[in-house]
Amino acid sequence: MISSHPEIELAGFIEQTCLKPTATEQDIRQVCWEAEQYRFGGVCVAPVYVRLAVELLHKKKPQVVTVIGFPAGTSTSATKLYEAQEATVHGANILEVMVNLGFVKGGQYNAVYEEFGQIVEQTNRPVRAILELNLLEPDEWKHVAEICLDVGVSGLKTATGWAGATRHEDIQQLRRLVRNQLGIKAAGGIRTLNQALELLAAGADRLGTSRGVEMLREQELEGQSA
Repeated sequence: MISSHPEIELAGFIEQTCLKPTATEQDIRQVCWEAEQYRFGGVCVAPVYVRLAVELLHKKKPQVVTVIGFPAGTSTSATKLYEAQEATVHGANILEVMVNLGFVKGGQYNAVYEEFGQIVEQTNRPVRAILELNLLEPDEWKHVAEICLDVGVSGLKTATGWAGATRHEDIQQLRRLVRNQLGIKAAGGIRTLNQALELLAAGADRLGTSRGVEMLREQELEGQSA
């Protein structure tokens, strides 16, 4: 089980995130600098900043992740596809696509299938589906997970971070639903080292947070006092 011991390479699980609507170019430069300095697994930035992040992290360890149809997921499928293709052209390594929650609530699962299938097929990039678990019922989680398994989505992301925190029980349930065949990124309200370690122990393989630096410092202090 993952512990808080300093030998745990926590940094590689973290995707340092800056998706606030007031983010400036300087904010993105700071996030990318942190990702490089601390050897995070990646950065997650809005599409408008993908090109800058790619330039800053060229030939560096962290991957550039961006969000599509964020945060509501209610853009048309054609718009999401264009946004995903543009992000790919600009060099994004991973695309996180917001599920249209209205489609899910209305039982329009074929529309969800077609939307994600198109993006997976036409971008040739790993695609994660953002679920916003706090707004969905467990049976809806299951339906979306099955679609993602069918169309070649590479992973699930628990939330946008704008509608509540992710719990370790959520991760455990998702892990069962995808039968260890998809990655799981925990996002939303991850602010402390203990939260991060609980989510990883529950089965997450990536953490989306804006507090990666603070977590690593907390881990270092715990190691020094052990």
